[in-house]
Amino acid sequence: MVRYIVIIALLLSACAQVGTITGGATDETAPKVLAESIANKQRNVSANEQLLVFDEYIKLDQPQQRISLMPADSRLKYELKGKTLRISFLDPLQPQTTYTLMSNGGVKDLTEGNDSLMTWTFSTGPILDSLQITAQANEIVPNSKSKSIFLGLYTSDSSKTARYIGCFDQQGKLKLNGLKDGAYYLKAYIDENQDGACAITESQDVFFKPILLSQIQADTLHFFLSTPQKSKENLQAVNPVKPVTKENVNDSLKVAKPLSKLLISLDTLVQPLLVELYLGEALQKQVIAATKTIYIDSLEAGVYTLRLIADRNNNQKWDAINLIEQQRAELIYTYPEKIKIRPNWELSLPVNIPKGSLFIN
Repeated sequence: MVRYIVIIALLLSACAQVGTITGGATDETAPKVLAESIANKQRNVSANEQLLVFDEYIKLDQPQQRISLMPADSRLKYELKGKTLRISFLDPLQPQTTYTLMSNGGVKDLTEGNDSLMTWTFSTGPILDSLQITAQANEIVPNSKSKSIFLGLYTSDSSKTARYIGCFDQQGKLKLNGLKDGAYYLKAYIDENQDGACAITESQDVFFKPILLSQIQADTLHFFLSTPQKSKENLQAVNPVKPVTKENVNDSLKVAKPLSKLLISLDTLVQPLLVELYLGEALQKQVIAATKTIYIDSLEAGVYTLRLIADRNNNQKWDAINLIEQQRAELIYTYPEKIKIRPNWELSLPVNIPKGSLFIN
């Protein structure tokens, strides 16, 4: 009897040590293409579809917005069966034309939703157009929600449909290949309503004059996006300020004893230059800088943010892009570190504005 009790106890002990079954490591890899009917850089293409076979089961995510053909000479139809995606060209492709088929997050794996940027550039003729655009884009006043920035190339300033379109990566960089030489109007924008076009109310930056692609092959184009001004009333000056000089500072000392003083030394001066100091979200000081040395006094103790504005129209405020007047947004440089001001303190702050920042176009 004792022997049976011992055996049962051993069995129960063994059962108690069985671990919980897990699903293994999380899949963090995007679906990979194993086979394709149109290869990247293929020439003399006469097919009316792109057939893709992936290494795992996939799903489509907003394919009408996230899978595109440029130039947009044909409508696309999507058919998904397990690991195979058929993208049909419903309209005939133009002869002797280079196309780029792009999926920007339109294809995801079935379980974890991993996606990637996939592109195929091909030609219906014997030659691949080889011009490209290299660009950098930033939103001047960043939105709290991270959204994709697109670049459209238009054949006229009134066209609503881009001849070519590309998407900047998360670092704000873009390289668009397979372009045909010509003069294009360029527009970078955030497609808030996801309709595939740029609305007048959406954050954007526009080159209002045409750009000849063959002349910019060695250049990186910079775009600084902002939400367009709604009316001419926004152009009116708000709280005009006087340039800061030593005389102004001495006059202010007679009126009130300064709490603290900030001495800003700039390595770059763009005139007219507007200097703004924020305490939290509230604007505390706003001055016009006439020289590289700027004195600001009567500051309360606290942690400040410094913002410099290239005030082109000299109206003592920042202006977003103006589509009516065809004026791009005024550039802003925000000092990357918080500025801590102590009571009854004088702080010297050297400001070196790096090349390629928003302040320098």
